Amino acid sequence: MLYAFILGRVYTLALAELLHVFDNMQISWQIMACSPEVVVIKTEQTLNAQALQARLGGIIKIIRLFDTFQKKGKEYPSQVLTNYFSFKKTKDYLSDYSGKKQFGVSIYSLDPTIRFREESQRIAFFIKKILQDQELSVRAVIPQFPDQALSSVQVNENQLLQKGAEIVVISGTQRLFVGKTLCVQNYEDYGRRDYQRPARDEINGMIPPKVAQNMINLAVQLKPLDYILDPFCGSGTILQEAILMGYRAIGSDIEQKAVENSEKNLEWFRNRYSVPPNRYKLFKSHAGEISLMIPNYKVAAIVTEGTLGPIYTKLPKKIEAQKNFKQLAKLYEQVFLEFQKFLSPKSKVVICLPAYKTGIGYDFMPNLDFATKNGYTILDPLPIDLTKKYKFLKVTDRKSIIYDRRDQVVAREIFIFQYKASKQETVIEGTNVSETESEEKAQNPKSKAQII
Repeated sequence: MLYAFILGRVYTLALAELLHVFDNMQISWQIMACSPEVVVIKTEQTLNAQALQARLGGIIKIIRLFDTFQKKGKEYPSQVLTNYFSFKKTKDYLSDYSGKKQFGVSIYSLDPTIRFREESQRIAFFIKKILQDQELSVRAVIPQFPDQALSSVQVNENQLLQKGAEIVVISGTQRLFVGKTLCVQNYEDYGRRDYQRPARDEINGMIPPKVAQNMINLAVQLKPLDYILDPFCGSGTILQEAILMGYRAIGSDIEQKAVENSEKNLEWFRNRYSVPPNRYKLFKSHAGEISLMIPNYKVAAIVTEGTLGPIYTKLPKKIEAQKNFKQLAKLYEQVFLEFQKFLSPKSKVVICLPAYKTGIGYDFMPNLDFATKNGYTILDPLPIDLTKKYKFLKVTDRKSIIYDRRDQVVAREIFIFQYKASKQETVIEGTNVSETESEEKAQNPKSKAQII
């Protein structure tokens, strides 16, 4: 089976999450091609795309690929597909909707140096003419220049998957893949889980639900109803996402207000999403004393956005940043020693640490001794051979992935620690074959669509 996955803005994190989920689900995989916006993967199993999409915070679309073509470097997709879309072939792509058919065409490039101007329009006109020649009523939706692909918003708003199809072309320099979109990310539900909660902390900031999902999925080897602990729970985002994904959650925070906010949000969440009872517990506790609160719980993994320190609107001075890092290192030394009291060997701690954006890079915490000298190993978020083959993947020399936003000074540096690991190891196993090494910005969900 051949599938394509459209990666979100922080594409390295999205790819790491996807492969960890495959590992947890025991899905064997082989990467056939990859770029910053799309990865083509061969699997032995047929995937439940809807279920997979719901648990992946970093994947925008899941596409089933049906055919592969060899192509020359300068050959346009429309030239390769000249004789491909017969009436019978086109009907196979479209849903069984009885009314006016609606379809879209999106093109993703595996090489950012190659842009296919108006190619979506050419292919869409070609398909539309074939259908109209058979007296079918049809409407085509295409990206508006300079975009090459429709966003998930445009696919949903035009009901393409229900009333027809989104036909997707993925083009490299030597190969071209053709398929149809199976599902897209539910952006409305993510917005609801983020902005409709009754308690928000705009001052200290809140981790986005998508990033919470990313981090939970990086914990791997979790089973339904396992306990996930967030000892810096804040407003409860990681807790709610863990519950939604079928786990049980334990949250604690040293601030009473944070515990109250989590309680309000999780009560809203439980009612809104019909969560069964007894899926979460909340405590007011210092993270360095959390073992006193959970003697009867077996924690399978710790997933948390640790204390990031002060919130800045501009880059702090070097001496101030180093002071913050020193204080945080002292806190985390106490916390990671505390985790030893209840974690089982091979358990994971997925955590965000602060990184200050400097304009030319990041200022990181100087060392990670608080973990590495206390029985924890830093795991590679992606297989080493994968990051060597695809140079655009942004894994730091410290084996972390950075999640940041343009308007924020303090970025999140995401690590996977493993307790009492016998050696440094990469969790994911699989085979990968490259087609290109390229870099391209992720799709713009605010782009406009054109109707033809």
